[in-house]
Amino acid sequence: MIRRGLLILASLAGLGIAFGSALIWNARRTLPFNSEGRYFDPETAVVVHQQSVDAYAMLAVAAGLVGMVAGLMARNR
Repeated sequence: MIRRGLLILASLAGLGIAFGSALIWNARRTLPFNSEGRYFDPETAVVVHQQSVDAYAMLAVAAGLVGMVAGLMARNR
């Protein structure tokens, strides 16, 4: 019973992290990066690196897989 609850919690956490990372990836993937792979946002004075966009995509996929596996394990218990 407790194990199933923890699996459901892990599933929800994984899918929540995947959803958040996917939103960040979608917002930043079309930014106009310069030749060095950087984008400077003058409103917030933040520099976004192109590599971080790829990392958000990989995090979204990995967290989504963890969430789905945990959800399937909870369903089978």
